[in-house]
Amino acid sequence: MLARWVELLIMKLPARELELKQFLASLPADKASKLAVAVERARLSGERGLPAELILDGLRPTLKRLGLRRSPTAQRLFCEAFADFLVESRDFKQAGRIARSTIRSLWRWLGNEGLRSTLADYEHQITRSVLARDTRREAALVHQLQGEAATIIHKAVERVNGAGSERRNLAVKLGGEEALFDVEEIAVLLSAAGDLSQLREFLPKRIDTLNDQHMALIRDIYEALSGRRPELCPYVGLLVLGRLKRPWEVLRLAAILSRRTKAVLFSQADMGLIGDILLADMENIALDIASVRPDMMDADILLNKLEHFTQMSGGLVREIGAKRDGKWGQRLIKIRQLVSDAMDALIARSPREITAALPIQRMGAFGGRGPKRPDFGRDPDATRIGRALLWGKLLAGSTPYAGGGDFHAAHKEAFDEVSNYLLTYTESIVVEIRTLDFDKRPRAQSYLEHAEALSFAILGHEETEHIRRRVTAALAR
Repeated sequence: MLARWVELLIMKLPARELELKQFLASLPADKASKLAVAVERARLSGERGLPAELILDGLRPTLKRLGLRRSPTAQRLFCEAFADFLVESRDFKQAGRIARSTIRSLWRWLGNEGLRSTLADYEHQITRSVLARDTRREAALVHQLQGEAATIIHKAVERVNGAGSERRNLAVKLGGEEALFDVEEIAVLLSAAGDLSQLREFLPKRIDTLNDQHMALIRDIYEALSGRRPELCPYVGLLVLGRLKRPWEVLRLAAILSRRTKAVLFSQADMGLIGDILLADMENIALDIASVRPDMMDADILLNKLEHFTQMSGGLVREIGAKRDGKWGQRLIKIRQLVSDAMDALIARSPREITAALPIQRMGAFGGRGPKRPDFGRDPDATRIGRALLWGKLLAGSTPYAGGGDFHAAHKEAFDEVSNYLLTYTESIVVEIRTLDFDKRPRAQSYLEHAEALSFAILGHEETEHIRRRVTAALAR
C-alpha cells in the first residue's frame, strides 16, 4: 500500500523529485525497509509501472545507515565477490579501490559484447531462483556467471594489451582507463571468489577493533593463499582495511607470525602496498585542508576533515611506533607538517576576521597607542558579523585538534587574543551605553548583542554568562 501511495505521489508531482527523495529519506526505519523490499521484489517480478530507481535512491541513505541487506538481483549477487573493494568516489585508481560507477559500464559491456548471448538468460534464471527462494540454484548460477565473466574479461584484456588503439577503444566502452584497470581487478576477484569467501563470510562487516580472533582467521587464510595463489595475498589485507572502523589498525597485520615458521607472515610488499594506501588517504585529506581559501572557507567541512586527519594521524603514529624514522614515518612527518602550516595560517587569521565585526576607534593624539573605545559610527555590518561567526566556529571547533594537528601554539595565541578582545570590548560598550544619549543606545545595544553571540560561539555558555553578569552589574550602578 505504501509503495502504491508513493507511485501516485510521483505521478502527480513529476517536477518535485528532490522533495520526494527527501521525504523518502525521512521515513522511519521499519517503513523504509518494508518499502525497499516491496519495490525490489516488484522489480524482480517484472512490474514496470513503479519508478523503482527513484524510490530506492530516496531510501538509500536510510538503508545504508541501517546496514540492511538489499534484495538480491543478478547484478548485486554478481558483485558480492568484490563488494568489499567498492568505493563511491576516489581521486585516483588504487589497488583494492574499485569505483562503484564502473559496475554499470561493465554490466552494459557484458550485455552488449562480452556475454551478449547469455547475460539476459542468466539474469532471468537468477531472478526466478531468488523469487522461488531456491538458494542452492541461485548460488550455482551466480558462481557460473562470475566464472564466465572473469574468463571473458581476461581474454578481452589480453587481446588488447600491446595494441594501443584497441585498448583505448575498450577503455572508452568501460568508462576510461581507470575503469579498465578496475575491470581487470574485478576479473581477478571474480576468479578468487571461492578463495576469499571464508574471509568475507566470517570476518565482521564492521570491525570496531582488530582482536586476536580476527588475527588468527586472517593468518590462516593468508598462509593458505601464499602457497596456492600468492597474487591474491594483497587482497587479504585490503579487504580487512575496508572493514576497519580504525583503518590504521591494519598495520598490525605486519606482526602476524606464521603458524608453521613463527616468522613474520605478511610480506613487505603487501604491507608496503597497504601502508602506501593509508598514507595516500591521509595525504589527500591534508591537501584538502591546505587548499582551503580563507574567502571560501566552510568551517563545518574543514572541521570534519580536521577531525578525520587527527584521528588517522594519531592512529598511524601509535601503530608505526618505533619505526618513525623509516619510510612511512618520514612521509607521515611531511604530511603532518603540511596540515600544521595550513592550520597555523588559518588560525592566525581568525582574530582579524572576528574582531573586524566589532570595530573600535582610537581617541586622542597618540596614534596607535591612544585609548580605544567601540566605534558606533554605523550600524553593525551583517556580512562581517556572519564571517566573524564562521571564523569563531573554526577557532572554537578546532580546539580539540590543535595538539594532534600540531598547531597548538598558534591556536592558543589566537584564542587568548580573541577572548581578551571580547571581554574588553563588552566592558567598553557598557561604559559607552551609560554615557550615550538615549536615542543612540539601540545601536550600541545591537553591538553588545553581537559581541555576546560571538562570545557564546567561541567561549561557550559558561563564559558568556559570566560576561553577561558583569554587564548587568555594571549597567545597574
